[in-house]
Amino acid sequence: MSPPPVLSTVFASVIAPIGVLVVDDQLAVREGLARLIACAPMALRYVSTAATGAEALSAAARLHPDVVVLDVDLAGEDGLALIPQLALTAGVLVLTSHGDPLTRARATRLGARAFIEKHQPAADLLGSIAAICRLPARGEGEEAPSRPGTSSPLPMTPFSDVQAPRPY
Repeated sequence: MSPPPVLSTVFASVIAPIGVLVVDDQLAVREGLARLIACAPMALRYVSTAATGAEALSAAARLHPDVVVLDVDLAGEDGLALIPQLALTAGVLVLTSHGDPLTRARATRLGARAFIEKHQPAADLLGSIAAICRLPARGEGEEAPSRPGTSSPLPMTPFSDVQAPRPY
């Protein structure tokens, strides 16, 4: 019989429950991300979704999320163009298949606080969400991270059989 899973405390430093808005034009991706975030070991006020730029701006104005997970390409619409408006009240995490340096630089210049490629582990996404909630907003006395979205992978609760507890 395997030992019980070792629960990670990596998200414990996020003090207050957070609101997350996931913006992606692909239903399966949008719902999958929302479920992943909802199951993460962090305190949440809500996880909401939007498929278009207009839906995202409307939801952000209504819900006041702490973090917006934003896709670059919203069915031909430029998702990055939403960053300046969304970043006024939320930390924006860009999640994309377009991980080229120019897209990353543009996202950062527009105010994104993190940049994750869709092929990266779920732990990177969840760790970046937690990091955004721990960081002061830009202009509140601290500089933005030198390499947004490039935090080291953070451990998640293991779901597979584990031989021995991992040192987290």
